[in-house]
Amino acid sequence: MEIATATLATAVQAVKLVVSAYDGYEKGRFMKTDEAVRAEIQRRCQMLIRHAEKLEQDAHGKGQRDIRQSLAQIIESIQAYRRDAQFALSGTHLSGHSGIGKLKAKAVRKLVDHDSASLNSLVEATRMGNALAEAVSQSSEEEIQTMVAEWHQKINRARNHFLERNMYIDGLTKR
Repeated sequence: MEIATATLATAVQAVKLVVSAYDGYEKGRFMKTDEAVRAEIQRRCQMLIRHAEKLEQDAHGKGQRDIRQSLAQIIESIQAYRRDAQFALSGTHLSGHSGIGKLKAKAVRKLVDHDSASLNSLVEATRMGNALAEAVSQSSEEEIQTMVAEWHQKINRARNHFLERNMYIDGLTKR
């Protein structure tokens, strides 16, 4: 429990540091700030992958094939999310994207809020993974499978939310 609390405190601090770095958007350093946000998302995805791999190994050891397969799917989803962050719209130093560094103040505010929500959704997904790890020893296989499915859904929602950020970068701020 103390490790989870320390991990959570570290996660919250990381989110605060990344969000405070958004002055880069305001000062025309879009690429550097954007890379920092995407790097944080990739780091968090790697943490989630390690969680899922541990749970997958435990399920394999217990002969829980359905849970193991569900966790393998989660790992694939997280890896896809990580790739999405790695190769996002401004994913190269030589981006030809015409909107880079020319966002209007309103779009910048929306992008900051959106990226903050994306990072927070990953924190929530990490919490769900921690709760799942704690519940494994005390829950039935059916309950675990339900929790795994909910965790997968949370990760997919977080990924889809992150992918919506391109509309802010493109200046399409209305849904």
